[in-house]
Amino acid sequence: MAYVPGYDHDVFVSYAHLDNQGDGAWVSTLVRHLDTEIRQRLGTQDLRLWIDRELDGNHPLTPEIMRAIRRSATIILIVSPSYVASEWCARERNAFLGFARDCVSEGRIFVVRYREIDPQILPPEFGDLIGFKFWTQDHDAGGVARPLGLTDLKEQAYFAAVINLADKLSQKLKEIRTARIAGAPSSAPATVECVFLARSTDDMETREAELVSHLTQAGLRILPETWYREDNEQEFRAAMQADLQRCSVFVQVLGRLPGRRARFAEGRRFPAIQHDIAKEVRKPILQWRDLADDPATIQDEAHRALLEGARAGGFEEFKRAVVEATRRKEQTSRSRAANVAVFVNADRTDLEIARNLSELFAQHGVMSSWPIAEGGPEKIRQDLEENLKACDGLVLIYGATEPSWVRDQLRQGRKILGRRDQPLAGLAIYLGPPPEKPELAVAVPELITLDGRNGVSPAMLRPFVERLTLEP
Repeated sequence: MAYVPGYDHDVFVSYAHLDNQGDGAWVSTLVRHLDTEIRQRLGTQDLRLWIDRELDGNHPLTPEIMRAIRRSATIILIVSPSYVASEWCARERNAFLGFARDCVSEGRIFVVRYREIDPQILPPEFGDLIGFKFWTQDHDAGGVARPLGLTDLKEQAYFAAVINLADKLSQKLKEIRTARIAGAPSSAPATVECVFLARSTDDMETREAELVSHLTQAGLRILPETWYREDNEQEFRAAMQADLQRCSVFVQVLGRLPGRRARFAEGRRFPAIQHDIAKEVRKPILQWRDLADDPATIQDEAHRALLEGARAGGFEEFKRAVVEATRRKEQTSRSRAANVAVFVNADRTDLEIARNLSELFAQHGVMSSWPIAEGGPEKIRQDLEENLKACDGLVLIYGATEPSWVRDQLRQGRKILGRRDQPLAGLAIYLGPPPEKPELAVAVPELITLDGRNGVSPAMLRPFVERLTLEP
């Protein structure tokens, strides 16, 4: 019996049979571990995982497989060079690519990266998902990449990855089950505190996996969940800033390696770039390094500065500090939010978004207002000026309106804001539907971007509220 009502299977596992050959049978072992861990997390024996153990790439796609894909609550893709090259797996993928976009938006597809692979060669429907990394570079063997647990099933990093994946699958299955029983859509997950975990260098992968496992057990969500474009600085920064707005803290685990160079930043490396972006948006930063790593021995100047600013000591203490910092920021924001006010400015076509956003600000204890729609031009203009003079924070809605409206509001607002006794504490652009829209082509210092094109939650607004409530 399936755990999620209305489905025949809770989890469908898509993989290349070549990856399950040999004495280890890696895929079967992973599925066995996941099956045990998920059942224990759900507290029930009612769990059905579908995995094909007989067919290979030379067999036709049977109606049974087609039905199993469509009748599964979640899907695991175990991707590898063999998976991409497999004709059988290609047919499996084609069977559900028609609804994969909806599955991705609902968080129902889980990508397991069994071996090193370029994510750009995966189908675009889920190629942007970071997924769950189950491979590492074995430094004892000259840096050769290998799957976790392949040579030692007791490997700490392997079980940390299993626990993380099982936890995310369990959460999603609970969410879908609850929505099914209540008769509600499952695309709106419960609000969860988020932590931005910067990508670690190869020498810190084990520590990163350990931290992810600890934060997951504490009920926190780890961002980013999708790849950022690394060939365009503007898009990289915008994507990272959008994720940072949803997070309470920025966390960085640092080793001796300085990290990869960015093509768009004249040779600067990603650990330093990500740290600077977090600093620009005033995100609380927590960094850790091993006490044995002496910054004075690091040649790269920017990386040496990161190590000098990181706390050195016990990793267990650092893990607890991240959780405590996340909870502390939530309490501080709630206690001080009542003293600030936000003006949510919108064109007539986006007034409904402004009303909805104001309701979410109210959940933070923040007073907010939006433009009046009735009255003559002079009354509307005066109301706009009074709101700009009195507000602590300003949000401009860029939804269905034209970019020229947003640009015009920024130009006009500068004149009124320039006459204030106190400057704005926070300025944000809220991106609403539709997803595709012309570029605004503006650069404003300390501007926060709130990306609500795929939905918004109160947690997403917390960083902006924190900006307003910072002590001067």
